[in-house]
Amino acid sequence: MPRSIFVSYKYGDADVRTLRPPGSGLISLVPTTARHYVDELAAHLDVNDHIYKGENDNESLAGFKNETIESKLRDKIFGTSITIVLISKNMKDQLLSEADQWIPWEISYSLKEMTKGGRTSRTNGMLAVVLPDRNGSYAYFVNPICPNGCVTWQTGSTFNIIAKNMFNRKRPNTFHCSNHPNSGIVHSGNDHSYIYPVKWDEFIPSLNWYINLAAQISQNVDDYEIVKTS
Repeated sequence: MPRSIFVSYKYGDADVRTLRPPGSGLISLVPTTARHYVDELAAHLDVNDHIYKGENDNESLAGFKNETIESKLRDKIFGTSITIVLISKNMKDQLLSEADQWIPWEISYSLKEMTKGGRTSRTNGMLAVVLPDRNGSYAYFVNPICPNGCVTWQTGSTFNIIAKNMFNRKRPNTFHCSNHPNSGIVHSGNDHSYIYPVKWDEFIPSLNWYINLAAQISQNVDDYEIVKTS
């Protein structure tokens, strides 16, 4: 089923793995940024008949006043059913408050039910797609920690509104793993988080499966402790 999808990301974060130009075996001389991953994602969405509703590379909003940017983003997000957040190593500016950064605002708006022109937009389904860093590693956000396949997601390294909407099922499915920290409690199943995390290299080959999962989770929004503001 085709979905309308908004993508939230840090435009200039260059601490990401280099992408090769389509159709070539060469590495581009232009440093890869999170924006290049958006272009790659948009191409995959198009092939799978989904509708990309995010910012195009030739329509940067950087030169507009904050009020204009907010209005344009509202227009783009409203009417979408899925928001994909690209997690990159330097997506969070440590020198700015979260209130002064756009990604938390985009997530907050995506999580709210908004009415506009007599139409109501429901809470979007959401995915957090983790990009590999310049060394091809995901360790800044996700770490395998034991032979059982348990992993630790470093939610404390990202925006509060992302962290608070992960592992937030009201009645979580858990099991005990003696090799796992935090009392050995491990979340299981495919519904542990409203903002469901997945690595880029696992997401792209199974894009439709993960988008459908996010949509399914959004149908059960009352099962989650949703935090809609940072």
